[in-house]
Amino acid sequence: MGIGRALAFLVILFAGFIFCEIISPNNAFARISVHVTSYSRTDYGAGNQNWSIDIDGKGNVFIGNTSGLLTLRGSSFRLSPLEMLTPVRSVRYHDGKVYTGSFEEFGYWSQNDEGHLSYNSLIPKLQGVNIRNEEFWRIEQHGGTIYFQSFGKLFMLSDGRIDEIILPGPMLFLMKSANRLFIQEIDGGLYEIVGNQLQFLEGSQIFGQTEIKAVIHLAENRFLIGTSSKGVFQYDGVTWSPWNNQAQEQLADGKINNGLRLGDKLVFGTILKGLFILDLDGRLLTNLHSGNFLQNNTVLALAGDHDNNLWIGLDKGIDFIDLNSPVESYSGDFAHIGAVYDAVLQNELLYVGTNQGIHIFEKDENGRFTGGELMPGSQGQVWFLEEIDGLLFCGHNDGTYQIIGRQMVQLSAYKGGFNLRRVVGTPQSYLVQSTYYHLVVYHFQNGQWNDSHILEGWEGPARFLEIDFMGNIWLGHTLTGIYKLQPADGLQTLNHAIEMGSEHGLNSPTNRVFTMDNRIVVLTGQSILQWDALRQVFIPFDEVIPSLQGFEKATMLASAGNDRYWFFKKGEIGLFQVRFGKARLLYRILPQMYGIDMVEGYENIVKLNDSLHLVCQVNGFSILNLARLNRLPLKDTPPIIEGISFWRKPESTHSISETWEGLKLLGRGLNNVRIRFFAHEPGGKKGFFQYRLTGIDQHWSGWIQTNEVTYYRLPPGTYTFSVRTLDSKGIITGATDLTFRIRAPWFFSGMAFLLYAVLLIAIFWQVRLKYLRNHFRKKEEILRQQKEELIRQKERAEKELITLANEKLQSEVGLKNAQLANNTMSLIRKNELLGEILAEVQRQKEDLGRAVPKKFHSRIIDLIEDTKRNDHDMEQFEKLFYQAHENFFHILKSNYPDLTKSDLRLCAYLRLNLSSKEIAPLLNISIRGVEERRYRLRKRIGLKSDQGLSEFILAL
Repeated sequence: MGIGRALAFLVILFAGFIFCEIISPNNAFARISVHVTSYSRTDYGAGNQNWSIDIDGKGNVFIGNTSGLLTLRGSSFRLSPLEMLTPVRSVRYHDGKVYTGSFEEFGYWSQNDEGHLSYNSLIPKLQGVNIRNEEFWRIEQHGGTIYFQSFGKLFMLSDGRIDEIILPGPMLFLMKSANRLFIQEIDGGLYEIVGNQLQFLEGSQIFGQTEIKAVIHLAENRFLIGTSSKGVFQYDGVTWSPWNNQAQEQLADGKINNGLRLGDKLVFGTILKGLFILDLDGRLLTNLHSGNFLQNNTVLALAGDHDNNLWIGLDKGIDFIDLNSPVESYSGDFAHIGAVYDAVLQNELLYVGTNQGIHIFEKDENGRFTGGELMPGSQGQVWFLEEIDGLLFCGHNDGTYQIIGRQMVQLSAYKGGFNLRRVVGTPQSYLVQSTYYHLVVYHFQNGQWNDSHILEGWEGPARFLEIDFMGNIWLGHTLTGIYKLQPADGLQTLNHAIEMGSEHGLNSPTNRVFTMDNRIVVLTGQSILQWDALRQVFIPFDEVIPSLQGFEKATMLASAGNDRYWFFKKGEIGLFQVRFGKARLLYRILPQMYGIDMVEGYENIVKLNDSLHLVCQVNGFSILNLARLNRLPLKDTPPIIEGISFWRKPESTHSISETWEGLKLLGRGLNNVRIRFFAHEPGGKKGFFQYRLTGIDQHWSGWIQTNEVTYYRLPPGTYTFSVRTLDSKGIITGATDLTFRIRAPWFFSGMAFLLYAVLLIAIFWQVRLKYLRNHFRKKEEILRQQKEELIRQKERAEKELITLANEKLQSEVGLKNAQLANNTMSLIRKNELLGEILAEVQRQKEDLGRAVPKKFHSRIIDLIEDTKRNDHDMEQFEKLFYQAHENFFHILKSNYPDLTKSDLRLCAYLRLNLSSKEIAPLLNISIRGVEERRYRLRKRIGLKSDQGLSEFILAL
């Protein structure tokens, strides 16, 4: 009995020691389930520093930022700068207005239904009060009155009137708690504002050497006072005393900057050490800082939403902390454990297999996992952890082990234990394991598992291993594909090792083989195939695929028990219940939503119990609590389309922001469209959206975090833009639709086409007329050319006739001239002969004298003379001359009417180019007589002395 009590006492002492170690500030403290969503300045598009935060009843968040007033509506940020571009130091929402304070400025912003804000300054109401160099750091609402506070001034706005409250001196920050207003004098005590008066709180002078940064109401008259350098104090309405809490020293060192109560939790923001969350009894729940979750250690502002989640304004960025997150991250404080591949929860110990070894975690009193020490001897790559019949097995780079408590017992030295599966349909109990090279068979004998033998007939690394109901072994070779093995001789050898290829319906290279719904299935990345044992071929799993909502493109599969399976595809994780060839989506998780970063190609989620599932990550792990996920309110709230912008050129952009009902007509030719949208449901989570535009997009887009989509150069037509998001459980919400029509530019409108038709007809008619004109012109030209050719031919014929006639005339003239010449020469010879005869007769008369009778002599002389004077020859000459030179006498008579007949005859002889000697016989005169006649002819004609008569006559 004494020994039993001693043992009980030792157990109690050990448990107390363990408990003290768990809650000790020097060890892992009790954790709460938090998820942090971070927004950097690139996310919200403003300055780094965020000085104040407030939230309206609809969940819209208003943030005083260095660059102006920042508004978060759903998942969409919008910056509203002040006219002077000064920082907004304080912000407070009240009764539909957002009040802000800045340098020498305070006022309010009016908000319409679309969230657009317009600023109204209240400074003109001060009526000449000097606020030079005053910066308004705090705004509080109390009893319908708005208070604006700087270090030197305090104003109250009530019923549209602003009054100043006279301060005893420079003041620190105005704070509201339990419907009471407090303010501290610099280097002095604490005052309470009652109406427009300041009442000093006795005993608060103890804070003269520090600054009060938070006043938090606990119960009745009990308050917590957070100071910048002395930690936290209690105030019961009478006395002031330090508050005993686990983080007092850390809070003092970190320098409290603000604080608030959030349901059953207390939150303190510090300057140096980030955020501290405590319970109402002062136990430290967690410390968030830049080393685990926060972007920055300096907390400038705090605000809680209606779900008791937390908004933090930091010196660098904005963080949202979901204090009711279904995902608890162990990737911050436990990132050192490395990449996680598998895990098992056994006997309240969590074994986590990583690339470094096995890390062991324990549950604390709050059900959180702490510890994480490396199991001795487990160093190295862990491929799997699996519990079979209450025994825990580990596939390790160095072999295969059985884990008993915190010890490892080696079962096999074959390196690289990838998988371990129970063989069904055999009288004895066997396990088959795939390794880096062999298939190892384990046999259960004498109450334990032993390495039995190597399954002959297979060599090579097989990362995936499954066994079907017929005892066939399916292997996914690390590199070459999928094989079907048929064991024989009690798992001693293999009958066949068949490589699955196109002849088996496997047309895509893959090694991803799994068991789902008691069937062998293969994931190709594009579809899911199931093995048809009758036809010995893989076929599409058509019963399940239509219900998978895109997860048929999964690349990994993990069993979650109770006919549930985790599907992994790029950017999404889905938990489905698959039973009797039917699938039902239970939850959808976007890894980005919770900061989950899994090992690519080795994605895995492990069921720890009915509620907790461990998500394996690159650094550490996360715990998904399905029970907490089920408790989240289901809000199937579709996204809200906020506005649409459209343009043809960027400098001429048009925008519409209104309720989207019916068809929206956009301007003609404005075919570049940007659509903005947001979702209320994500709250502080970054929004995730899918969209599509009918007529352009055939399928829904992937999940995006941006809250706008742009389409360029859309052709004219009617379009419907649809956008959807996820609800709190990852189920896709209904879609919000926007139908709009891009009207064709005026040059593509109906009237324009009518005009084009008229113009085309006119152009066609003009072209036709021109063609006809050209055609007729060408015909006319051809006819003209033909006519001209005929004329030319006629002219050529006429010319030929004329030529022939001329040639004939010339021939005739030549003949006449020849006849005339012959006649003339005959006359000349005749006259010369007659002259010679006459001369001979005269000589004979002289010689013979009277011997020649005078009668005969005279008769001969008369005959000769008569012959010489015979006009017949002359008439014949004139006739021939006229025929050869018909115009000659006409020209002479016309130009020289005084010419005599003898003159004309002389001219005729000159025309024949006869000399005076030749002319003399023709005229029956002497040569001298010819010369005299020539002289007289020159006179009648009027030739000059230097002109030759013959040349003149020949030129006529």
